[in-house]
Amino acid sequence: MSSEPAPTATPPAEPADAAVDTPVGPLLGTTGETPEATEETGAPETSEAPDEVPADPPPSARPLTAALLNLSGFGLGYLHLRAWVRLVVALAATAGLAWVALPIGREPIDLWWAVGYLGALALFALDAALLTRRRARRPARRRTVWSPRAAGRAAWATLAVVPLLGAAYVVTQHEVLEQHLAYDLDEAEESLKSIGTSFGTFTNTYDDAYATYVQTAADHPDTRAADRVPELIDGLYAQAKDEDECKTLIAVRHFAKPKTPGPLQLVAEDELPGALHDCGMRSTEDGDFNNARPTLEELLANHPASEPAAALPEDLATWRDRLLKKLAAKGGCTDTEDARDSVHFLGGFDSGKVSALADEVRKQVPAGMLKCAERQFQNQQYLAALENLDGLLNSYPRAKETGYAERLQIAAGIANVDPKAGVKLPARTEPEATITLTVYNYSPDDFEMVYTGPATGVVTIDPCDDCTYYAEGDAPECTGYSLTVPSTKVTVPAGSYLTAVRRDGVVTGWMDDGGQESVEKADFSIDGTWYCTWIYKP
Repeated sequence: MSSEPAPTATPPAEPADAAVDTPVGPLLGTTGETPEATEETGAPETSEAPDEVPADPPPSARPLTAALLNLSGFGLGYLHLRAWVRLVVALAATAGLAWVALPIGREPIDLWWAVGYLGALALFALDAALLTRRRARRPARRRTVWSPRAAGRAAWATLAVVPLLGAAYVVTQHEVLEQHLAYDLDEAEESLKSIGTSFGTFTNTYDDAYATYVQTAADHPDTRAADRVPELIDGLYAQAKDEDECKTLIAVRHFAKPKTPGPLQLVAEDELPGALHDCGMRSTEDGDFNNARPTLEELLANHPASEPAAALPEDLATWRDRLLKKLAAKGGCTDTEDARDSVHFLGGFDSGKVSALADEVRKQVPAGMLKCAERQFQNQQYLAALENLDGLLNSYPRAKETGYAERLQIAAGIANVDPKAGVKLPARTEPEATITLTVYNYSPDDFEMVYTGPATGVVTIDPCDDCTYYAEGDAPECTGYSLTVPSTKVTVPAGSYLTAVRRDGVVTGWMDDGGQESVEKADFSIDGTWYCTWIYKP
């Protein structure tokens, strides 16, 4: 046996970066127990050197896991890596989004906020993955909050946090919007209920409610509130259209304006011809021709091809026939006045078909006016009878009733001067004329003498060029014969008469010496009776 100590093997040197994880004491000046020598050799006991260098332990954090944890929106990847500053930044981004999104209002947040936040999460995930890779090269800094397996499970579980929160926000925000929209619609509906059907007075209220309905359907078509809008618009339109046809026309005309938004404009535009027709016919039947004609003229001018315009002549003819039937049955003054007005109304239309309807009325109106004047005369309404007869003679000078109307006008004029004179309604057929009456005019003015009795008429005499006015109390020498004084002869039936003077179409009484006017009674029973007239100096 050799007495030399056995050779000892020199252990291999540790890698440089292994020294980071395994601290050692100072090589010099250390204290502590010295390894004891072995009994056999007396040398310190040493371990045998390994045959190969051991591999690094698996990393405590994986890049994918850290990235997925950061996609949760709460910076869990930074928390796992103990990157506290980065964790604060990630939480600040989420807090900022929460500050923008909460409280949830009727309108969602702008899409760019969500896009920006998702972009930030992607950056945080990428940063966490890169941070993990850098730390993998420095094993001394591999300490993490969770084990790799626990972190991996948490990463996949929390990956659904952002989608779930986003979905919850969308659902909640939509419900909040529904509540706001329902409130707006209810408020608009209540405002309409509070005003009733007075469209013309509360046009602005109707417009505001309609604008709310239209805007709700346009801005939020996929909401429950939008599903209510068609029914609400129908209710608004029905409420605006009053039972009165002309009030309905006001509403229809308003919504038919070209600038009206929404579906009601087309509906109202289609209904406008019918509304014009109904309002015009209602005004016609009520005798409001000042409103009826412009309304119906608008129908014929602006909607000539519409069904209401085509039916208008026949409808007006039916109304005219009812008017004439009523006039023939009763013949009252009111019916006659309505018939007279209808002539002016129908005859004033530009449409030939409509204006021709007035011809039939013109044929029957004079008889009605004369009949009305007779009733007024019998009721001693002489002035009203005169007005009626003046209208007949001026408007229908060629009517067959004008002959009797002129005689009735004279009698009414004399009766109006002296209602107590006992003027009677002129006979339709006068007795045979047997008395010749001569009237002389001793005045420089032309002269008309009217008379009524067995016959009614007027004596017209030219002025006397050589005559002058007489002072009160004076009179001409009336001999019943003169070659220089103008005169007129008339033949009348014998009997008692009432006479008066007519100047400028107005019947006045004879002027007596006291300046009073009166109707003079005369007896024309002797053939060759004569009259003399003169005028006092004014």
